[in-house]
Amino acid sequence: MITGTLRLFTESDLDRLHAAVLKVLELTGLRVCSEPFLDALARSGANVDKAAGTAKFPPDMVESMVVERCRQPWTPERERAEPGPEYKVGLSGVIAPHFYDYDKQIRRTATRQDLLDTIHWAEVDLSRDRSVDMAVTMSDVDQRVEPIEAYALLLEHTSRPGKGYSTSADQIPYLVDLATAYYGYPVFPRGPDFITSPLTFTDRLAEYLLEAIRFGERHFGLGVMPICGGNAPMTIAGNIVLAMAEGLGAALVVRSLAPNATFYIAPCNGIIDMRRGTASFNAPEALLADLGVCELFNHRYGGGANVAAQMDYVDGAIPGIQVAHERTYRAMAIAAFVGEYFDLGGQGTLDAGQMFSPVQFIFERDLSEGLWRFGQGIEVNDETIGLEVIQTVQFGKGKSYLENRHTMRHFRETWFPRFLYRGEYGDDAVEHGRDRQMLDAANQQYKDALTRYVPPEIDKDKLKEIRKIVKQAQRKLLI
Repeated sequence: MITGTLRLFTESDLDRLHAAVLKVLELTGLRVCSEPFLDALARSGANVDKAAGTAKFPPDMVESMVVERCRQPWTPERERAEPGPEYKVGLSGVIAPHFYDYDKQIRRTATRQDLLDTIHWAEVDLSRDRSVDMAVTMSDVDQRVEPIEAYALLLEHTSRPGKGYSTSADQIPYLVDLATAYYGYPVFPRGPDFITSPLTFTDRLAEYLLEAIRFGERHFGLGVMPICGGNAPMTIAGNIVLAMAEGLGAALVVRSLAPNATFYIAPCNGIIDMRRGTASFNAPEALLADLGVCELFNHRYGGGANVAAQMDYVDGAIPGIQVAHERTYRAMAIAAFVGEYFDLGGQGTLDAGQMFSPVQFIFERDLSEGLWRFGQGIEVNDETIGLEVIQTVQFGKGKSYLENRHTMRHFRETWFPRFLYRGEYGDDAVEHGRDRQMLDAANQQYKDALTRYVPPEIDKDKLKEIRKIVKQAQRKLLI
């Protein structure tokens, strides 16, 4: 296994960044759009201005939380356990509003049928020990009840459903009821978990987290997404300081009502491309900001930071070489600097998470299996060194490694791609068509999986209760 992580900062750099974070939290603080949280923060020692809706955090309040978190030493993922021999992947949990229709070569808003198709494909084609999650939203369903109807479809159409997802707090009771009807016990849904830059803890985030705390949730992922030159300083260091102040501030907000809560930080930082006026989440500066937030958090605040959605947010907008390149270099950087396993994630998202493509997912899974094999590193023992076979073959006169039993014992350890081409050069027309040929093959695998889908057997009483809850939500929320 490949061990060790690269570093961006010296200890002096980390000290300066930490000091700046403390100043931002002390002098500016957060705008907190929630009276219950503001009241709790005042009781916890923050300097709260109810009229302005702001909370400032004294340095000792921040340091107290940091000391508590640093009692347990942080270890990078690759240092905790070796990667398994087989790469396994599920959907990432990113839910995109658009779907890339490969057959028609168009981007379009996703529909109910697209959601069903992606669930059916995932049920057949994803690793059996990975949950099936929703990859797209349904544009042809009223958004006030869309998460509820989507979760009901997930529960009905797969044998291993993931969690529901809420977009507003009033959907949560129905999502919990759906989980209870299916599992026999309540499961709290995912929901909004990103603070809004600059330094704003919105009412939507607050309402979701209040419900989570009331439910009994005590572990939280807190996302930050400052964009250099837009809602954050243009400089990478300034972006990192703002992001960390937002993340630590959000943690202090949550802990004001749940003192024993644990949390991790998930940056998804970007930069404004000033030539085009668009945000890029995969420019080198954006990726450096993500890695910088993770390093600062992991080496100064107790660890546990990871890049939000890992490799999801790339700039490429259609399946092909740009997306594959961006995802690969992003994955290599995250593995090298954050200490996570070497894998692409196989998420299949395009255009900064705005669009989902099962073709891209399938193609990337192939690439990621190769990256996973790379991350296993080099095993060194008597068998792998192979002194005996080297002495047997010697100079290759009348003997070769190809026919040796040592080769037969080990050749299956090699990664064999399903889509990438390793053959000899064909004619020019054939070689120029290789990219399309690989994507066509991935698309065919997607369509073949749809034909092999078999609905899971679900108790009829469960289905009846699930559909009853959906109708209740429709009557109540579509007023």
